[in-house]
Amino acid sequence: MSLAWNTEQLLNAASGKTAPARTAVEYHLLSWRELYDKSIISADRHHSSAGEWVIRGDRHFYTVTVTSRPFYALPQHLCLAFDCFTKTETEKNWNVTGPPIDKVASELITLLSVFAREPLLPLGIRRMDDRPMTLPYHYSPPPRTNGTPPPPAGIDSRDFMSVVKGFAQAPEATQNAISAAARFYYGALSLVGFDPAGAYVSLVCATECLAGHHYGDAKFDFNDVQKFKPLQSTLVSIAKLRRGRPLAEEVKEKLIASEYFLFQKFKKFIAEHLPQSFWTVPDALYPYSSIFPPIPEQKLGGCLREVYDARSSYVHAGKPFPPYIEFGLRDRAPIEVGVAVEKIRGKQRYLPPLSWLERLTQLVIIEYARRSCAPQLVQARNAELAEKERLLEVINQLPSTATKSLKNLTHWTARFLAAAVINPLAPNKEWADTAKTVRLLLEKGLIGGQGKGMQGKSWLKDRFVGEVVGESVFGAARNPFRDNELLLPK
Repeated sequence: MSLAWNTEQLLNAASGKTAPARTAVEYHLLSWRELYDKSIISADRHHSSAGEWVIRGDRHFYTVTVTSRPFYALPQHLCLAFDCFTKTETEKNWNVTGPPIDKVASELITLLSVFAREPLLPLGIRRMDDRPMTLPYHYSPPPRTNGTPPPPAGIDSRDFMSVVKGFAQAPEATQNAISAAARFYYGALSLVGFDPAGAYVSLVCATECLAGHHYGDAKFDFNDVQKFKPLQSTLVSIAKLRRGRPLAEEVKEKLIASEYFLFQKFKKFIAEHLPQSFWTVPDALYPYSSIFPPIPEQKLGGCLREVYDARSSYVHAGKPFPPYIEFGLRDRAPIEVGVAVEKIRGKQRYLPPLSWLERLTQLVIIEYARRSCAPQLVQARNAELAEKERLLEVINQLPSTATKSLKNLTHWTARFLAAAVINPLAPNKEWADTAKTVRLLLEKGLIGGQGKGMQGKSWLKDRFVGEVVGESVFGAARNPFRDNELLLPK
């Protein structure tokens, strides 16, 4: 992979090792979703000191900036700046030498599109070293459809760069699987506007790439394969015959040996890599999906069976997907889409819509990339989840007076969530009942404070604590402090 190779050269050069000749590149792209670097602390993320960054960097290691003004205007014009190293590829009778700029940029843009849930459009080279130039990209993806602009997407540049650096060190087979999954996902996003069925198939293929690589030649129990169910009674009859048991077992072994277990791998991979947030946090990108009957977590396996069977029926027999799969992807839909939605009301097992599968696929790809390329991110998240559970238990055990005061402080702070403010300080006399309550909440690590007693001021301790407290007060689904930029980082 060109991205992995170039990243390895960047890391070698940064550590003082010998590296090939390099070219400073500026590569332009378009985004129809507002992107920003959420790792930057700012009261106003549209301010020039913060708003220009999507991936903050030194412009040698992959850096993405917003070149259009104002920063939030759509489409956003973005500039990917990086150093690209000269590479020589040799075959029997020829060799090619030069920096693989388009390949590196395309692979990075595709991976960034997964994190952004938006198919970023490569425009091509705009500068090499000190020479301005216009070299268009080779391919033109389908145009984006008009409609309500999607909500802004924050990219944590530190997390993204950790994945990119780890990607360069991963085994080649893992690099290939992640890249293929990202390309299928990118293709699905590009197809959503005019070919929902093609997008649906691409999303299934994205997960299949990872599942097939991850489990390799793994075998599953004979009894777990759905298509072998009709043979159970026949094999039982064979086993009852004289010397029939060994024959029945031999038949099972041969059937198992001939099976690729595609669905079993697909289902197991999703079950093992789907974050719990999929079930607890509403989808901000496609809010209209709430019109569909909720799919309980325990019904996931059955719905994945519907997904896989529908994909297979479409690809191998041309059976169309139900019209409702595209509901919620745009502002308007044909009448038959609404009629199809009505037919599945009240069901717990049905073919999920495209918006549901898109979000699931995106979360699964990122989770696998983190586990494979940046396991330290997964460890940090698991530690945060454990700390979150501890804090929720601390809150649950507070006296009723302290709980009420903490709720008052949370509502007082929530007023500033849409304002250009960082870490508002609440006078204690406006939210606390007594100075004893203030001291208790300080001791429990739920608030910060300055001054003494009821004459002092307090605040929710940090962003992490604020999100936990917000979940306790408002519930997980409606927590306004999720991913907030109001409070100070931990």
